[in-house]
Amino acid sequence: MRTLLFDIDGTLLLTNRGGQGALELALQQEFDLPNATADVDYAGRTDRGILDELLVLNGLEPTESNRERLQNRYISLLPQMLQQRGGTVLPGVVELLERLANDARVCVSVMTGNLVETAHHKLDHFGLRHYVRWIVGGDSDLHRDDLARRAREVIRSEAGEQACERIMVIGDTPADIRCGHAIGAAVVAVCTGGYSREMLEIEKPLLVVDDLSDLVKLLPILVGEGVG
Repeated sequence: MRTLLFDIDGTLLLTNRGGQGALELALQQEFDLPNATADVDYAGRTDRGILDELLVLNGLEPTESNRERLQNRYISLLPQMLQQRGGTVLPGVVELLERLANDARVCVSVMTGNLVETAHHKLDHFGLRHYVRWIVGGDSDLHRDDLARRAREVIRSEAGEQACERIMVIGDTPADIRCGHAIGAAVVAVCTGGYSREMLEIEKPLLVVDDLSDLVKLLPILVGEGVG
């Protein structure tokens, strides 16, 4: 069986900056900062690193206590912000997940820089949670390569050593590609998250696609037909 590790934001769905809005509101409410900002680079990063950067950016010490306060407030505010901001499931995602759900050759899971709880919120909000078996989130890893290594250990503990030899990462950023390579995984890159085809191809993924709608091309790759 092949384990497919999908990214969330920019790969499966867009939240219209719902996460950023929830973080700004969390900073305002939790630390009484009316002019708080959450305007940082989110692409390909883990929330563990982003939370620390936001604390420093807003003049707060990146202590464990402050991080926990910001994290908890953010988690509580995200569902409301998702309702307000809207967003969308990206082209082809539902059709692809429906097909994969009935294929015994794959295990559909998520590896995301999001916190595990916020990943649940996003997948639930957009009706995708039931397609996903495992969620490995960016709660404790500063760097995405370390997140990928931890995801590999989750797969090893759940499915055995042999399963670790058949991991595929699907993501929309150069960091997704690099972290897949860091654990020896094949990578499919998708151009729905703000990076051009050329920027993704530089990192040498197995395949770059405009979106996830071309099932004729994608399904044989994802289920492992002709791919080591």
